[in-house]
This record gives sequence, structure tokens and C-alpha cells, in this order.
Amino acid sequence: MRFFFCVLAVFGLAKATMGTVAPDAATFFDSTIHGNLTKITWVHAVNNFKKLNETLADESIMMVEADIVLGTVGNFSEIIPIMAHPPNNNSDLSLADFLTAMVKHKKKGVKLDFKTIEAFNASLELLTKHRENMTFPVWLNADILRGPVDADTEPVDAKQFLSLASKTLPESTLSIGWTTKYGIVNMTFSGNYSEAQIDEMIKTVSNTSQPITYPVRAGLAAGGITVWSKLLNNTADKNATLTIWSAEGDKVDVDQLKKLIQEVGYDRVYVDVPEKLQKQLAGSATAASISTFVLLSSIFLGNVLLASLF
Repeated sequence: MRFFFCVLAVFGLAKATMGTVAPDAATFFDSTIHGNLTKITWVHAVNNFKKLNETLADESIMMVEADIVLGTVGNFSEIIPIMAHPPNNNSDLSLADFLTAMVKHKKKGVKLDFKTIEAFNASLELLTKHRENMTFPVWLNADILRGPVDADTEPVDAKQFLSLASKTLPESTLSIGWTTKYGIVNMTFSGNYSEAQIDEMIKTVSNTSQPITYPVRAGLAAGGITVWSKLLNNTADKNATLTIWSAEGDKVDVDQLKKLIQEVGYDRVYVDVPEKLQKQLAGSATAASISTFVLLSSIFLGNVLLASLF
């Protein structure tokens, strides 16, 4: 009888978890990643129906990133939230259709990247409509502060974004970071996040109670262990994480990036980078494991040899 009630309890817990609005990604995917956030897999720019259908059919993908701007769908003239990346303002996929498909699928998380506060404002009604049925991870992403290297892209209004996110979807994870000016497009290949930029973020989110992940650009973040520890330790959400991202062609110090991930912890760092960099990180990890094995083997054999001599 006791076993029967235990089974019922476990079943009830699983059922309750499945019905949670916008659950934490670590919890949602725990049976696959076992606490290692770097194992979560990503797909980017799911901004049209073709890519959306391909993504939903691919069971290996866990998190789906898509961009939201104000624009038009097909030949229609109405300005609505659509899936597109600036400067594009026309798509065959609206945010309404995107959310409907994700809610029906339920097995993947979403990272909604809002490019302007106007696009976010126009999306609130849709987020409210689907809220109860979004029983998968939902990240609301925006660059809310200016960042390195002297970034000139206008950030999304931080005060409005944080306030509206809290009122509309308080269970969601806030993915909030800095605008950046780096990489091949800007011909900028060095720089870092300054302590002043970290302090500004700490101040900006001081009254925020939602779960937070900070998206940071790999080439600018590697080597900055001290500032990231400061940021995470001074965030109200004591389980706050980093999401390391990179654009194709970015210059990245792989060894320093790997060290950063290890220092912060695999349970507090998502890694969302191009395949080439992902393989380099995996290669570094493999090489480190082999080196450790060789060292331990050498020590063991040395001890055996000494024991045989004496």
C-alpha cells in the first residue's frame, strides 16, 4: 500500500511539473542534461515557416531562438509582431503563428529576442493569451544596456522591458544583456565587458525578482571571471546564469573561455555558440581529460616501478 501511494505521489509531482508555466530550462531538460547547462542544444533565427517546421521535427534541438520585430506578413499591410531580424521587416511567419506552433509542440523551450521596446509592447497581448499553455521554458530576451566596444546600437528601454515582463509573464526567464560592437562586421577583435558596465547591470536589475540569465559575447567575456562572479553574486536571483553566445567569425580565446565556464560552473553557464567553436570547446575538454589520464597513469606506473625496486 505504501508503495502504491509513493507511485501516486511521484506521478502527481511529474504531472504538476509538466503543467508549470514557463518552467526553468535546467529543470525541464534535467533528464537529458543532468544539471549540465552546456549540454542544452540550440537553433537560431527560426524566423520563417520552413525553418520552424524543420526545427520542430528535429528531436535533438532543445531551445529555439527567434527574433521579433514589427512588420508585415506576406502581402498584408497590417503592422504586427513578426519573426524577422533587422533590417528585415517582412516575413511569412507572425509571432502569433510561431507561439501557436510552440504551444502545440510543448517539447522545446523558446528564447524570444525582442529587437525594440515597441515590438515587445505589441507582443504582450499574445504572451498573455498563451501564458497558461506555455508549459515549456520561455525566455524573454533584450539588450537593455550599451556594452562593449563603445556599442552604438540603441538598447531596448530597460525600465519598460523589466516592468512589462514582470506583469505579463512573471514566470519567464529574463535574458537581458548588453549591445555589443565586435567581430567581422565591425572589424573589432578585442575588448571586454568593463566593471562599470557590470555595475550598471547590477543596479538596473536590483529590484527584479524573476529568474535571470545574462547573455554575454564569448570573445568579449572570456577571461573576465572576476566581473562575472561579481555580477552573479550580486543578482537578486541567486540562481542567475550566464548564456555565452558568439557570432560566426568572432575572435575567441578558447582556452580562456573554457576556464571561464569551469570557474563559473557547468550548472550556471549555457553555451550557445556556432558549431566550430562548440567543437573547439569539446576538443579542449577532451584534450584536458587525456592529459589528466596520462599524468595519473604516469604517476601510478612510477609508483609501481618504485615498489618493485624496493
